[in-house]
Amino acid sequence: MEMNFCRRCGTPLENIENHVFKCENGHTIFANASPTAGVFFLDGENVILARRGIEPNKGMLDTIGGFVDGNESLENALARELREEVGLEPADYEPPKFLCSIAATYEYGGEKSPIVSAIFYSRITTRRHLVPQDDIEEIVIRPLFEVEPSEISNHDIREGLKILQKRVKEGTL
Repeated sequence: MEMNFCRRCGTPLENIENHVFKCENGHTIFANASPTAGVFFLDGENVILARRGIEPNKGMLDTIGGFVDGNESLENALARELREEVGLEPADYEPPKFLCSIAATYEYGGEKSPIVSAIFYSRITTRRHLVPQDDIEEIVIRPLFEVEPSEISNHDIREGLKILQKRVKEGTL
């Protein structure tokens, strides 16, 4: 994790420990993880994924979701992202159930930033057609156990997929 300049005064930062930085003016800056929320939609034996239409990881598979904005809960962020990215409203899917959270990094603009991804699973309950919007190139429907880890965009989503596959196999969802 890198931070170069104090966001309060603009002077160079010194890394004190892990995610703690301090500038020459005594400001302490914490490089805390940014929260994200994403969902794996299950459809029978299949999982519904998004193909990323922009960098980072353009062309790779991902959950439908994104970053939590300002004063949003994980659930509200997920509902907003589903509306923005595929046109789904909460009435179109079962209430998302928490699957796992995974710490990872997200590389954007040449910087790696810490994130923590809250990954959910759900099922679509209407016949509404998913329309790729925002940063999604296309919707991909694959048999859950045939998704190749090398096709997945980031470490957190790959690990979340493994947990989903394990729980489905065990019958614990």
